[in-house]
Amino acid sequence: MMKLQLILLLACAALVTARFQLRTAEDAQAAHEECRAEYNIPDEVYEKFLNYDFPAHKRTNCYVKCFTEKMGLFTEEKGFDEKAIIAQFTAKNSKNLAKVSHGLEKCIDHNEHESDTCTWAYRVFSCWISVNRPIVRKTYIQN
Repeated sequence: MMKLQLILLLACAALVTARFQLRTAEDAQAAHEECRAEYNIPDEVYEKFLNYDFPAHKRTNCYVKCFTEKMGLFTEEKGFDEKAIIAQFTAKNSKNLAKVSHGLEKCIDHNEHESDTCTWAYRVFSCWISVNRPIVRKTYIQN
């Protein structure tokens, strides 16, 4: 039964991948640069952002929203696209599925708190990335 669920989930991820354009390390770098310029992020903070560490700073929340929007993972209207997140972070390694999915189950919300969109994006992404930072780094950082 578990194998069937995995196969169905991977099949769904494959369908999403057909619509959702997987992003590369180059795309991530471009998104970082665009968001840095938009929010005028200081060098020492930006270096942490590039390593997918998002420390408290007056512009961190909106930077995370900007980055996740540019990477196709978040929209103001719908919030986080769980299928796109699964597709993005399991495309190269299906072994990531359990961690990626667990993080989503634990962290995703539909803004029941009625937060501003920057706070909402940051709240969910910072929770999810705390579980999945190594996977994100492998996906988005060029070696």
